[in-house]
Amino acid sequence: MLKKLLTTSVFLSCLFSSVSSVKAAELVWFDNNRPVTYSLESKTAPVVTIALDMFTSDIQQVTGQKATQAKNATIHIVQLDKSGSSVAKRLQKQGVPVDKLNAQMDAFWLGVRDGKIIIAGNNGRGCAYGILELSRMAGVSPWIWWGDVVPVKKDRLTIDDTFETFQAPSVAYRGIFINDEDWSLRNWAWKNYEKTTQFGTMGPKTYKAIFQLLLRLRANAIWPGMHTGTPGFFTIPGNKEMADSCGILIGTSHCEPLLRNNVAEWDHSKRGAYNYITNRKQVQQYWIERLQEVKGSEEFFTIGMRGIHDGSMEGVHTKQEKLEGLQQVIDNQRELIKKYYSKDVEKVPQVFIPYKEVLEIMENGLWVPDDVTLMWCDDNYGYMT
Repeated sequence: MLKKLLTTSVFLSCLFSSVSSVKAAELVWFDNNRPVTYSLESKTAPVVTIALDMFTSDIQQVTGQKATQAKNATIHIVQLDKSGSSVAKRLQKQGVPVDKLNAQMDAFWLGVRDGKIIIAGNNGRGCAYGILELSRMAGVSPWIWWGDVVPVKKDRLTIDDTFETFQAPSVAYRGIFINDEDWSLRNWAWKNYEKTTQFGTMGPKTYKAIFQLLLRLRANAIWPGMHTGTPGFFTIPGNKEMADSCGILIGTSHCEPLLRNNVAEWDHSKRGAYNYITNRKQVQQYWIERLQEVKGSEEFFTIGMRGIHDGSMEGVHTKQEKLEGLQQVIDNQRELIKKYYSKDVEKVPQVFIPYKEVLEIMENGLWVPDDVTLMWCDDNYGYMT
């Protein structure tokens, strides 16, 4: 028995020794004689430009030199939904899983083919994620700016010449809700970063830094701050344009239907009561204005209705009145989205949030369309429905 164990041990030792001695060839994509270079093999969305600006800055921090665009580059970047069939066919011949990429949302493939690094994204965000994955492989933390994580200097960057990775999200919409911004982000942004006279402003400069972090973390959505004293996201010039350029969908909280920040934007003196039962025309016009403003952008709409700031819906009292009133709101909101934003209302990202008394209304028979996402909440005591 001992002889068998010793023989097996020697065999395994030789096997592992043999495996470890085989070293894969490396592709050098930076050293003193080879700067980091990239080329764009297709048209690209604005978010790819944002990612490339981040990438060139990252590479400068790592190597001391900026990455530059060049004709005979080491890194080839392709956004599939903006490239022609000839580019797709060439990539397929090189072994890039084009069909698999096109079947996903926000997906990318990064790998080495024929002595080049190829980054192929199925859309702008996927392409941006692939570019920033290469930053991460160079040693750059997603928290390089927000956490002051200084990357280690390197005089050589290499990649295994057989390396490849395919990455796609398992969750369609991924992001953060900026909540309780009163005591932290809002004050910092207003006093130190935006340099504006309007109290509580979080403008495009602040949001650009947030959006860049989201891109590094493979996120694609944000629900902006909405507390009293915070101006509505869409009321600040440049915020919407910055979100569009970074490929970030804007959503709103459970009490802010159709991208409206009621605390900051509903004007009682001009519009009257925020009451859908007695003041329906004014409330609808309020929603229509925002739908028209964001048409053509990629957004995430909350549907339903509560009071101005996290209170119960006005104008309804009994269980039946609450059910009928909220059902009318949802049905009408869908009609408004279809008329003023997109005819394919079923394809527009929407969320319904049965929070507090809204859950009771839903349990009483409220109908929510099947294409609408349901966001389940705890009851403020840690219990989830």
